[in-house]
Amino acid sequence: MIDPQIFHLLTQEYSLILATDFQDIKAVKSVRRKTLLPAYQDLAEIKDVDHFLYNQDDEQSFIYLLRHNPSQEYVGTIRVFFVNQKTPLKKIPMQIYGNVKDIDHLVSQYPVCEISRLALASDLPAYQDMSALRLRTYLTIGLMSTIGINTFLYPSNNIFSIMEPALHRLLKRQGINFHPIGAAVEYYGMRIPHMIKREKLITESKDMLGKITLFYLKELCNTPDRFWEFIDSHPYLDRSDIHLDQICKLFDRYGEQADIPLLLEHS
Repeated sequence: MIDPQIFHLLTQEYSLILATDFQDIKAVKSVRRKTLLPAYQDLAEIKDVDHFLYNQDDEQSFIYLLRHNPSQEYVGTIRVFFVNQKTPLKKIPMQIYGNVKDIDHLVSQYPVCEISRLALASDLPAYQDMSALRLRTYLTIGLMSTIGINTFLYPSNNIFSIMEPALHRLLKRQGINFHPIGAAVEYYGMRIPHMIKREKLITESKDMLGKITLFYLKELCNTPDRFWEFIDSHPYLDRSDIHLDQICKLFDRYGEQADIPLLLEHS
């Protein structure tokens, strides 16, 4: 069960927001410019900064922002890149840019997704008596919790991530066990390609992240208009792909008894 202090941090002090319009995308670019760009420029030459900040991969993605509510400043972002029958790109970024081989049989099990472009500001405001390192750890977990939220809304069979060993260790300590699917590759530093099945991710993360997932899904049920506008305007998604209506009906029917196992059973 998640600590009440951490739950408050990730739902009240900060909010996770799906980027749905032009202003949101400007915020995504701004966070990436401040956080990802300097880090990546230390590791490789970025020839086209605008393309680095936002490109065709982002058009085939759900992108989430992390907002610090007291200041209303955006301090983090993460991308859920997806592949389905409609998308023009049938490979995931780790294949295209990271040169990860021999995973076509896993990627072709549509729909699938890859988690990437995790960015978090270095100058975070202090929170209660929490150390800067602990705050950063839990905000990173908060950003990664969007995987569970997103895979309820738009179920992906396989979930991929090419990550540094430190992030893998962090997730493993929370009970989330991505397994390696290849050797380490040079991709803005040494990273290892990983994958986890949807049901395994949801089941393993429910103790730590289940309450957060339920919170944000309920929020979406209460104010769904911007989300549906995003889906309706997306070239590679249809309403029939999305499970929000089913989820909201479960909340209406079961109230507080609606939990992660129930949502998983019916989605």
